[in-house]
Amino acid sequence: MKYLNALILFLLLVIPSVGTSAESAEEGHSPKVKLDQVPGIEGKYQLVGKADGLKGAKQIEMIEFFNYSCGHCYKFLETSKRLHEKYKGKLLHKKSPIYWGQQNPYPAMAFYISDKQGVEKKFTQELFDTNFKLQINIFQPRVIKLLAKDYGIEKEMTEGMRDPAIKSKVERSLEMAKQYNANETPTVIINETLKVTPSISGGSVDLMTKNLEVIFDSILTP
Repeated sequence: MKYLNALILFLLLVIPSVGTSAESAEEGHSPKVKLDQVPGIEGKYQLVGKADGLKGAKQIEMIEFFNYSCGHCYKFLETSKRLHEKYKGKLLHKKSPIYWGQQNPYPAMAFYISDKQGVEKKFTQELFDTNFKLQINIFQPRVIKLLAKDYGIEKEMTEGMRDPAIKSKVERSLEMAKQYNANETPTVIINETLKVTPSISGGSVDLMTKNLEVIFDSILTP
């Protein structure tokens, strides 16, 4: 990235790092929940909807509630690729950014703005890398603006931050997270019926990904 060196030198001097300081708030305070069992559906999960028609479904819809300061979410960016490869054509992965406590909505807004411009996957990776690898506070609007400049969407990012439709999408994501009691990230909702998190799966993203494979296989098997 042609602006990366200038970004690092400038921001490391004037903007404090957030690193993973917020991670415990997102990942460590989820109370233990009673696991449910739907006939024919193996794995570890919590039932959050009606299971009618779940067994033998032709497609998996996976809603992922994530936070840009969440280390588990950062790792799931990589492990979820295995799911996409294995269930190609059968897995619809919808991502819903949320934020916590004293955090602001700017990264979540950037998600929807970059998605509209067709660069969401790359921009999401960039935000996570900037937060965790460079230890730069991505909740600062100027950081997002500088990153957007590298992708040629600086104008769209600036305008999008003032767009009521973008704000509405972020609010909708927060409402859905509340509906599903997504107090841990990543929280995955399968076909609006099953809830899966790292803690439900055994405590790690690797275990959660393996757990999702077990669940998906069970659902897709007639």
